[in-house]
Amino acid sequence: MLSDEISRLADSTGIDALGFAEASPFSNYALRDSRRRDPKISLPNAKTIIVAGIYIGGLTFPAWENPKYGRTSRLYLSGFFLDVVKPLEPIAAYLREEGFQAVVCDSSSDEGSILPLKLAAVRAGLGWQGKHSLLISRKYGTFLALGGIITDADLAHNTELEPNRCRECDRCRQACPMGALDQPYVLDRKKCLSNSLQVEELPEEARVIMGNRVADCEICQEACPWNKKHLGNPLDTAMTKKFQRQMKAWEEFFYLPHLAELSEKEYIETLGRLNTGIPYEFFHRNVLIALENEKRGRKGRQTNP
Repeated sequence: MLSDEISRLADSTGIDALGFAEASPFSNYALRDSRRRDPKISLPNAKTIIVAGIYIGGLTFPAWENPKYGRTSRLYLSGFFLDVVKPLEPIAAYLREEGFQAVVCDSSSDEGSILPLKLAAVRAGLGWQGKHSLLISRKYGTFLALGGIITDADLAHNTELEPNRCRECDRCRQACPMGALDQPYVLDRKKCLSNSLQVEELPEEARVIMGNRVADCEICQEACPWNKKHLGNPLDTAMTKKFQRQMKAWEEFFYLPHLAELSEKEYIETLGRLNTGIPYEFFHRNVLIALENEKRGRKGRQTNP
């Protein structure tokens, strides 16, 4: 069966979660003029959305708690900051070999951002959308990097949606230091610290709040109860094992004085492969501010009795 071979290929490329959803329009997608609201805009004969998730909960190191080291996020370090793409290519190739069409969602391309992946993942049964607007999985928490394929292959679609288990919990909204989650389930991108660290105009209040963060922010995710077990004891997946082998090198790399000396060429060579799309000048600015925050904090500690 097609679905069995797709599952086998997913396992072989390190995909941890897989689901199939109907390729119908997303009536609850906020941007009505976006092609992402309807898979058939990208593939007129679309029948199925294949949604994949890769667990990134193990991509962290203790040095993040040290203000002398630049802090980022698990998603940043994963290489899937935009979408999961390469692990899906064997699946797309297989579908094409079988005579079907397959279009991979790739936000790094102007024409490639074709799916609202969180909504597609909910439809595919991978989890529910939390009050921080992120996908929450009972098994993986919020730590799934997502990718998707639109295809005209008619696969068996998920029909049972996960119930929303956030209930009365409001910890993510209370934790956000920028007030980007004032409205539950909706992220105000202009206020979000992650977004602020990626754009030219960094709000003044963000300069202190960011601390040692040089790219991206996980404050709301760290507050989410569904991530508690992952923060202390991440799942032992292929990606977790790979990262743990490289952890020492990553820690040394993110030492703030080292980051401050990175040239644009070195930045592209070392961090460009993470496919974040964050320009060097913004990253370098963030590093210099993080260094100032560390110095300010050190002076404060020295003057306290």
